[in-house]
Amino acid sequence: MSEWSEYKTLLHSLQEDILVTNTDGTIVKVSEATGKVYDVHADELLGRSVYDLEKEGLFTPLATPMVMESQERVTFVQTVADGKKLLVTGLPVFDDEGELVRVVSYSHDVTELMEIKAGMEEMTIEMERVRDELNRLKQEKEETFIGKSEEMRRVLATANQVAGVDANVLLLGESGVGKTELARRIHEKSSRAGGPFIEVNCGAIPDALFEAELFGYEGGSFTGATKGGKKGFAELAHRGTMFLDEIGELSLQNQVKVLKLIQKKSFYPVGGRKEIQSDFRLISATNKELDQAVDHKEFREDLYFRLNVVPITIPPLRERKEDITPLIHTFLDHFAARYKRKRVLSREVMHDLNTYEWRGNVRELINLLERLVVTSPNPVIYPADLPEGYRKRGEDYSKMNNFDETLAETLNRVEKDRLERAKEKFRTTTKMAEALGISQPTVVRKLKKYRIK
Repeated sequence: MSEWSEYKTLLHSLQEDILVTNTDGTIVKVSEATGKVYDVHADELLGRSVYDLEKEGLFTPLATPMVMESQERVTFVQTVADGKKLLVTGLPVFDDEGELVRVVSYSHDVTELMEIKAGMEEMTIEMERVRDELNRLKQEKEETFIGKSEEMRRVLATANQVAGVDANVLLLGESGVGKTELARRIHEKSSRAGGPFIEVNCGAIPDALFEAELFGYEGGSFTGATKGGKKGFAELAHRGTMFLDEIGELSLQNQVKVLKLIQKKSFYPVGGRKEIQSDFRLISATNKELDQAVDHKEFREDLYFRLNVVPITIPPLRERKEDITPLIHTFLDHFAARYKRKRVLSREVMHDLNTYEWRGNVRELINLLERLVVTSPNPVIYPADLPEGYRKRGEDYSKMNNFDETLAETLNRVEKDRLERAKEKFRTTTKMAEALGISQPTVVRKLKKYRIK
């Protein structure tokens, strides 16, 4: 075998991608592995210019010009025609006089590593975003339960006390008072804080799908089922807390399934034969009067008693007026910081919001404050910036602070307004009298005076 044949045999026996060019970029030697990397036959590359191959889109960037310029070893990432990524190392070869005569390059396919790196970078960014979002949500949850009023102090004291035990808790109250946030607070202060918090909106799951969502299902157990099956909420809540929100919306049929799950803490997935145990703490919530639903045979009595071990009623915002101003300041500052818009409320608007009924409770207040921060054009928010339904009392406040009417006229207007509001809220003059702190005959007389029917 000649020296060249032996050299050629050794070159092609290497499993590495090796390519040799002269100083003008012409390929003078190439291993067979190189052709496989670039998806061509190695012999087709001999005598070709790397500059022409780059123009044709075979690979880019090039090792030859980099080595020619630096006169030393270079390492870089090269992209080939099919999108693969190669880690290329270019080496200069000098003659006896120190002149650069050849450029040798070899490479390794790092496509998968590059994809993993990109994925890790995206994951890092996403984890940072999720962490920031969780911190924000945690802050909002804590801010939601500003308990200046005696009513809220009692609620929070009970929640903190019951968090340390695994007793079932039933949260009661109107929509928007913060039942979900209180459930999370109980979970986070419990020994299960390191476990999952699984929220199940019973009112949002169709009756026919409730069992599959709660208990999960085996693959192919029904039409449309995921091929590999799916874990249910009960299994996901293992060693954590399961929060059944809007539990008053469950049908009687599904109430039975929930009752059995609470009693046994075990279940069979739909289409499954293996019983699964789940150790979870149960918190339920509803805005319905469950005791009345029991009387009307709309809710199972045995399930009601299972849920109602520790009931906690969150009062509506209109019944804890002391909390409105602290909530306003807290969330106004929160949204001002989030949107980088400093905003303050005028005295008229503060009066407006403090006398509003807040049928949507804390959720309505939070939504309004965010809207005002986003839409108000000026740093100071005036009554004109309020949505239409919130302005009336601000106008009343303005009337009280001008001198277009006498003191007697102002007192009569306020008295009439109070009577009208009491008439809207209470059905009898006796209850009106109790709320207003006057006698029942006085209520009747004043209703006649102001012609309030």
